[in-house]
Amino acid sequence: MLQNILICVLFACSACAMHLEYLKIESAEDDLLSSVLDQYYESEGLSETLPKTGADPFCWACKWVVKKVKKHLITNAKAEVIKNKLLQVCDQIRLMKTKCKKMVTKYMDVLTDELSTTDDPQTVCINVGICKSNPIWKFIQDSQQTHQKL
Repeated sequence: MLQNILICVLFACSACAMHLEYLKIESAEDDLLSSVLDQYYESEGLSETLPKTGADPFCWACKWVVKKVKKHLITNAKAEVIKNKLLQVCDQIRLMKTKCKKMVTKYMDVLTDELSTTDDPQTVCINVGICKSNPIWKFIQDSQQTHQKL
């Protein structure tokens, strides 16, 4: 009887050891993938703007697109110029290129209107409806606008 129990314990421990070994291999692969992605992002100049864990990737993409387009727009740019810049900027985001183009196409008119203002990327994306409004963020913006008026 004791021999049967020891054999069962041996099999159970072997199974646990095998499972832990698979987890160890998966963890090493994840680390390798993370380092490769980090190198890619750094080479593309995206490392400082990467979304934080739990962040909405569409919100991040919207803010990235708005920031890039605003950087290359002249003051009082015409709607056609803004639309062309919006369509071109998605080619630079490679990892989310198709989703970016879908987002830009879906919100083209609203993005064009919002990019005609002096609003920052966060406000533009909230006004478009891609990012969620943060009451603290709104309070900070309102207080900055009030301070500028004084």
